[in-house]
Amino acid sequence: MHKSLQDLTAHVDLAARHLVSAYQADQLYAFRVNSRRIRSILKHMDSHRSRGYRKTWGGFAAMTNEARDWDVFLITVDKLMTAEECAGFREINGVQIQHSHDIVVDMLKSMHWRRHLEEWVHFLDRVEEEPIAENQVVALDQALAGAQSALLLALSSDDDHTWHRFRIAVKEVRYVADASSDKTEQELASLVNSCKQLQTLLGDWHDTVVQLNMLEELVSDPIHDRLRDIVAGRKQTFLAETRELLAGHPVFSL
Repeated sequence: MHKSLQDLTAHVDLAARHLVSAYQADQLYAFRVNSRRIRSILKHMDSHRSRGYRKTWGGFAAMTNEARDWDVFLITVDKLMTAEECAGFREINGVQIQHSHDIVVDMLKSMHWRRHLEEWVHFLDRVEEEPIAENQVVALDQALAGAQSALLLALSSDDDHTWHRFRIAVKEVRYVADASSDKTEQELASLVNSCKQLQTLLGDWHDTVVQLNMLEELVSDPIHDRLRDIVAGRKQTFLAETRELLAGHPVFSL
């Protein structure tokens, strides 16, 4: 687990350096995913310091949310609309898109980020002194139980909030499995692979939820109106495909 944290930190630091040099959507994705993995591991380290660091990592990740939403939205627009419509969308929303990117770059240039990273690396050098939850089987079992509970709630409530909670729970299972060493490599790979397709579908569904919310806030324009209709249809499709996959899923079942 210690080595995983060190490796993940190196990936986060590299992505941050690339972003400061020149904003790139794929580097923000790397920054967010590896930060999320760090937070997932910290969740199962039972100490005051680990809880504090998990909160700090979460704060930095939250500051990237707007940029990530715009990055994904632009990819969606490029897929679904004509070149002329894409150009129009970027022109209409260019100021907001650039602002979201500037927030990320400014954060990573800040003394707050640099100080956090220095303190975090120092923490990793001493992590053996922290009371770590060594039983990774328990951590994985807890993650699986949490995901199953979240699924039951999503099925009963069937709203955006509860499906989102299930999506987060599936991520947690995958990240805990990635950091675990108490099962065989084959067992862990099977579990991770079982989560991936479901995680992808839930991620696509959640993107449509975010995009519909964004469209409500954007200026009125025919391009936005057309997008709203397309995205609303995709939202229903992704959720229907998620339900279909769950019907025979090897880990999460209806």
